[in-house]
Amino acid sequence: MFHFPLIVYYSGMSEKKTVVSKIKNNIIVKDNDLISSSYELTLNESRLLLACISLVDSRDDVNDRDLFKVEVKDIQDLCGVVHVGGFHRELVEASERLYEREIAIGSRESSNYGKTRWISKYLVDDMNRTIELQFTKDVLPYLTSLKKRFTKYKLEDVSKFSSVYSIRIYEQLAQWKTMGHCEITVEKLREILCLGGKYPKFNDLRRYVIEVATSEINEHSNLNVSYGYRKNGRTIVAIQFRFTSKEKVVETDTKKKKIITESEIEKFVRENEKLTRGKNDWEIKEQMARAKKRKGG
Repeated sequence: MFHFPLIVYYSGMSEKKTVVSKIKNNIIVKDNDLISSSYELTLNESRLLLACISLVDSRDDVNDRDLFKVEVKDIQDLCGVVHVGGFHRELVEASERLYEREIAIGSRESSNYGKTRWISKYLVDDMNRTIELQFTKDVLPYLTSLKKRFTKYKLEDVSKFSSVYSIRIYEQLAQWKTMGHCEITVEKLREILCLGGKYPKFNDLRRYVIEVATSEINEHSNLNVSYGYRKNGRTIVAIQFRFTSKEKVVETDTKKKKIITESEIEKFVRENEKLTRGKNDWEIKEQMARAKKRKGG
């Protein structure tokens, strides 16, 4: 989903377009099946991929020939990267690796499964320090024309993470944001994160994945999270996460300052799904104010 200012370049009769926008206030929208799928990315591959996904309008159809262009400096500024000189080269290398990356889709349990790729093309402009990605036709249905079973969150809320595992675990929690809790089996978590033979001992998984992720989510995102375990005998078989939204103070257009909490926004969104679809927080707050005015409150 994009936020203005937005520039769209059309290329002749092919109806191919290039979407360009600043990314700081953008929203990530993904189908829940994509969030729960198994794939492996580095931190910079995730940063580049999410920046381009944030340019996709999740409400409409997108041509698989469309390109999504980001400026390296925008990603650098959003993520707080300090080593200016080498970051462009790092993202170029990330785009090269991303071209080869696979996503596991479906499941063997359902007898319907396979693999696909994230992107079909990447274009680098070294002079202007921009990178463009073109998503594959297999991936686009998980990013566009989404009507149900999707999750959205602010790109900014994951931008300061230094571990790619923090991003993936944050997305798992974001699916259940209105519930405030979720359980992920150890087996499923290892599958989602493509850990393979990494961290075979649970103490190592806890130390290098779960602890790092919960610490970064608490410090940098809009969630406060804690976790516990479910055991089968002495064996830990699942991680149980509990989380709440950090409340924000906003000023309404009335004479008096009021507090609109994130939980109130989420409740309004649940009750007005069609009305709020594709809207950012500010637009939703305006809708809430108008609805309250109509009710005489």
